Amino acid sequence: MVHGNPPALLWFLGTIWSYVLLLIRPIIMLFSAKFREREQGVLMQHVYRRIPCDTLSVWIHASSLGEFEQARPIIDAMKKKNPSIDVTVTFFSPSGYRIRHAYEFADRVLYLPIDSAENASSFLNRINPDVILFIRYELWMNYLLEARKLAIPVYAVNATFPSSWIWKFFPWLLRSILDLFSGIYAVNSTEMNAFKALHPSVSIYDGNDTRIDRIHEQVSAITSNQSMIEDLLPGIEHHSMPCIVLGSSWAEDEAVFLSALSLIDEPLRLIIVPHEPTIDHCKAINESLPNSMLLSECEDIGNQHIIVDSIGNLLAIYAIADAAYIGGGFGAGVHSCAEPAGYGIPLASGPHIARSPDANILHQLGALEIIGNEHDAARWLKAICAGLMDHAGEASKEYIQSRRGMTEIILRDIIGLND
Repeated sequence: MVHGNPPALLWFLGTIWSYVLLLIRPIIMLFSAKFREREQGVLMQHVYRRIPCDTLSVWIHASSLGEFEQARPIIDAMKKKNPSIDVTVTFFSPSGYRIRHAYEFADRVLYLPIDSAENASSFLNRINPDVILFIRYELWMNYLLEARKLAIPVYAVNATFPSSWIWKFFPWLLRSILDLFSGIYAVNSTEMNAFKALHPSVSIYDGNDTRIDRIHEQVSAITSNQSMIEDLLPGIEHHSMPCIVLGSSWAEDEAVFLSALSLIDEPLRLIIVPHEPTIDHCKAINESLPNSMLLSECEDIGNQHIIVDSIGNLLAIYAIADAAYIGGGFGAGVHSCAEPAGYGIPLASGPHIARSPDANILHQLGALEIIGNEHDAARWLKAICAGLMDHAGEASKEYIQSRRGMTEIILRDIIGLND
C-alpha cells in the first residue's frame, strides 16, 4: 500500500543529492576501477520501455552477489509459480552483474544507474514495475521518491538496519526514508527491534533470511546425489576417520589448524578449501601439511588430507564433513556459516563474528565454537573425534529448519502468489 506524500524537505534533499552525485561521479571513476566498469556498463546498456499490460512486473534490486543470493529463491519460486511474471534484476556492483547477467529467471539484468532524480524518473518510466523489492540495506532516496510519486509499492526484504555513521547524525532523515517503504521485512528479530527503536510506527515485520530456503534446497539436492560427491572427491574413504572441512580459509586460519594437528594424536582428515586458492598458496599449504595433496592431482584420495585448488564446490564438499570450520574469523570477519549449518554438523570459526548474524546466533545456540588459537582448535578437534559434539550438529540443523519458509511469505504477502 502506497500512502502519504513525502515531506518537501526530502524532495529538496533528493535534488541536492543528485547534484552531489553528478559532481563526485567523475572523481570516483578516476580512482575506482570497479565504479568505472559499472558506469561504462550503464552507458552501454539499453533499457527498453516496457509497455504496461496485465502481466505483473517486478523489479528486484541487489547491490552485489551476496544480496542476489538472498533474492534468488524469491525469483526462482516466483517464476516457477507464474512464468509470465516480468522480472527485472539490477545490480550496483560489477561483481554481481558479471556473474549473474545471464540469469535464466530474469527477463532482464541491468546495472542500476546512480541515484539521481533524473535517472530514477527515466529508469522507472522505462521498466514500469508494479512492485519493487530492495534487498537488505538499499536506501536509494531518489528511486524511493520517484516510486512514491508513481504510486509503486516498494518493500525492503531481508532488511538489516543501516550501519553507516551518517544515520547516527541524521536519524530524522533515516526515519523519513523508511517511511517511503510500503513494508520492511527484517532479516531477524534483532534487526526488527533496531528499526522499531528508531521508528516505532514504521511498517516492519519480523522475518528470516530467504537465503535459508535456497540453502535447504541446494543441500537436499547434493545429499541425494552421491555420484556428485564421488566425482568431486574420487576414491575418498568417507567413514574411515573424522573429516573436518576448513571452508573459505585464510592463511591465519590454516596456520592455527596446522599447529593444532601437532598437538593431537587422533586420526582425522582435513579438507582445506582456501578462500583464494592461488597456485602458490595451495602449494605452500601442501608443503606444510604432511600426507596431503592437491585435489587437482588426485586420482584416488584414500586417507590423505586434501587442499582444494579450485573454486565453486565448497557447498558440495561440506556434504562429507563431520564438522566444519568457517574461515575469515581471524581477519575482517567470518564467511557464511549458514551453508555448512544446512548439513546439521558442528561448526567453528575464529573470534571475529560480530558482523555475521548467522554466526552470532549459531554461537549462542551452541552450534558454533569460537577458536582463538591452536590450543582451542586442538580441543575442538579432539571433541569431534570423540563424538562429543553431536549436540552442536543438532543445533545447526534446528537453526536451518526453524528459519525456512520466508520465501513463501514474501510471495504471498507482496507478490500475491499462494501455493
